[in-house]
Amino acid sequence: MNGSLALALRTLRRTPGFTAVAVGTLALGIGATTTIFTVVNGVLLRPLPYEQPERVAMIWNDLGEGAQSLPAVSALDFLDYRERSRAFQDFAAASGPSVVRLRGNLTGEGDPERVDLAPVTANFFPLLGVAPILGRTFTAEEEQANGPRVALLSHRLWQRRYGGDPSLVGRTIAIDGIEHVVVGVLPETFRLHLPAEAFLLTDAEVWTPLQFDYGRAPPRNFTGFTVFGRLAEGASWEQARAEMDGIAAQLRAEHPVHAGSNLRIRVVPLHHDVVKHARPALLVLMGAVALVLLIACANVANLLLTRAAAREGEFALRAALGAGRRALARQLLAESGVLAVAGGALGLGATFWAMALLRALRPANLPRLADIRVDATVLGFALLVSLATVVVFALVPALRAAGADPHGALQHGTRGTGGRERQRIRDVLIVAEVALSVVLLVGAGLLMRSFLALQGVRPGFEANDVLTFQLALPAARYPSDTAQLAFYQRLDERLRALPGVRTVAQVSKLPLTGSGTLQPFAFDEETARNWESVTADERVVSPGFFDAVDAGLVAGRAFTDRDAAGAPRVAMVDETLARLAWPGENPVGKRLQVEPTGSEEPFVEIVGVVEHLRMNDLSRQTLPQIYWPLGQSAPSSVAYVIEAATEPAALGAAVRQAVAELDRDLPVSRLAPMTDYVSANAAQRRFSLILMAALGGIALLLAAVGVFGVISYSVSQRTREFGIRLALGEDPGHTRRSVVLGGMRVVALAIGLGLAAALAGGRYIAGLLYGVRAADPLTFGAIAVLLALVAMLACYLPARRATRVDPALALRGE
Repeated sequence: MNGSLALALRTLRRTPGFTAVAVGTLALGIGATTTIFTVVNGVLLRPLPYEQPERVAMIWNDLGEGAQSLPAVSALDFLDYRERSRAFQDFAAASGPSVVRLRGNLTGEGDPERVDLAPVTANFFPLLGVAPILGRTFTAEEEQANGPRVALLSHRLWQRRYGGDPSLVGRTIAIDGIEHVVVGVLPETFRLHLPAEAFLLTDAEVWTPLQFDYGRAPPRNFTGFTVFGRLAEGASWEQARAEMDGIAAQLRAEHPVHAGSNLRIRVVPLHHDVVKHARPALLVLMGAVALVLLIACANVANLLLTRAAAREGEFALRAALGAGRRALARQLLAESGVLAVAGGALGLGATFWAMALLRALRPANLPRLADIRVDATVLGFALLVSLATVVVFALVPALRAAGADPHGALQHGTRGTGGRERQRIRDVLIVAEVALSVVLLVGAGLLMRSFLALQGVRPGFEANDVLTFQLALPAARYPSDTAQLAFYQRLDERLRALPGVRTVAQVSKLPLTGSGTLQPFAFDEETARNWESVTADERVVSPGFFDAVDAGLVAGRAFTDRDAAGAPRVAMVDETLARLAWPGENPVGKRLQVEPTGSEEPFVEIVGVVEHLRMNDLSRQTLPQIYWPLGQSAPSSVAYVIEAATEPAALGAAVRQAVAELDRDLPVSRLAPMTDYVSANAAQRRFSLILMAALGGIALLLAAVGVFGVISYSVSQRTREFGIRLALGEDPGHTRRSVVLGGMRVVALAIGLGLAAALAGGRYIAGLLYGVRAADPLTFGAIAVLLALVAMLACYLPARRATRVDPALALRGE
């Protein structure tokens, strides 16, 4: 074997051009495959970093058609889960109702900064199997309402702000002006992975006990907890789902609010919930790189067949001198193995480069981005793919060499025998290459058209001239709505005075940042009787907000300074809610029920209707929307929107200074143009498009090289024939056309097969598309024309060479 390997290395060194093309082709195929597998491994295959993560669940509540379906549970239902369930070992809760702050101002020991907070039950970290690297987790006493103020810090905050000082445990930090004792630091590897729909919780930097007073819990239709469960030993997911179905039936029977909403409880494995939106795109990309790898293998197999044909004299001589057929096949396999290993090494290097590019792109909607890395699994996969390619692309040439007739080869010289059979094999490989390339390019074309369609979507607002930032007023310093509104007014005046500022406004939650608080509403007897059967996404906005973002006013008026505390209670709705509640009518002046029947003030007057704003996703409308005036409901945390007459980002320094002049301990967070939110929302589609386009480009290149190589070899084998035809007076143009048409017949068959395969496989990519059908005729036609033009060029270059043959030299066989 060592002798075969040494001979293979010497042989490949003698043909550097062939070796470079073969290794480069394999590097493209293996590198692309390994890169996508690295992403798939990190996102879909690697377990979540918890103890027995396959037994951890998210609990969803479905509240009927048209109402919410979210991983959100009421506090009292959470207690019932704990008491009644036997299939679960335990339940833990995080977050809470809106009075629990999910972001806070961290002050002291450095500049003030805004940090994410996560209130959790004392058993939260034990349920996940996560232990601090310093200190401890929370105790049951600390979870009690009005219990001790303590906190756990994330490893990244501990390192960034406190320099990894271990003495921080036991010391106090100030969050919103309230001192908390640091009781521990979480591991560096800990991240809280959540489904995209989780809006009450995030992977936080500061964790506090969920000190909730269950004796004063809101009604059960107030879903303020994010609930996790761990299956009991011996329990299955089927048992857990059946049990929770039974508990839901009990709750519906016991509580009219649940009966009215037709409560359903869903149990979803956490890992599945986290990756469910990314899974289809990643599986499509994994299938795409498998096609690229097959194209690369077919290309190298064609190269090896051509090279083996040129070496038939060599093989025949070695066979005549006593070399067995197995030895010849082993030699070719050894050469192929060297090519595959070299290609795999280069491909793995390309994977490291691609991972650096991925981290730079940072697709915002790709879950588990921090878990995507080249590890032992990826290295093993790269080795396995490299070895598998040896079998795929070297098997046919090796069998051909082992089955060749040495006597025939010696009698016919280096041209050998079996030319027609070899040509058929090459044609089959070319058909496979081009057909697979068509499938990839159609997929890339569909994603391109989908992405362009998405760019044309109006999200309900204009983002190009808007700067945004977020502020949160600590209750210790701004204890009342009056104090908060007074601060907002003073800051508004300073910001409006800045050069280049047109409009200043506030909103409780920016568009494209997810759902806000859900507001049940009713507009007829049925929805009033089945309270919470319909819900809306609610926002609090200041006068001028809709002008600042250029949202269209459909009817009525926007809020004014007159809509303040003490004035009649009013609201605005979007056109989706208006069509649902009052189809064909003017909603302005109508009354909308926003509290259960029997409440003190269940109705509110509608003063205006605006176009629907995309709150979650550019590609789809979601819940109806209700807007409240800031003057009648002052949230302690708001997002500012500033319509600028200049480049929005240029106002950043002036905005920070204006805030600091009013309160130097108040951090300005998430200062960014609104276009950043639009761009981030399209990040996952852009990520899929870039990868698919790259794979399609590689496939197109490999197919063109393959067609060129086969036609070139065919021309070289027919040099004498072309010389005779030219000597007899054939027009060179006719010769070129015959070569091109001969090649294009094979290509046309391949394009037809590829289009049929792309049409059949359209259902796998349909879920990734927006505004274009999977069987879009324009895309299919454009790709067919593109492949035909590239293939025609690949056929024409060898055809032109055929007409430059010197007839005299060709007739002499030179």
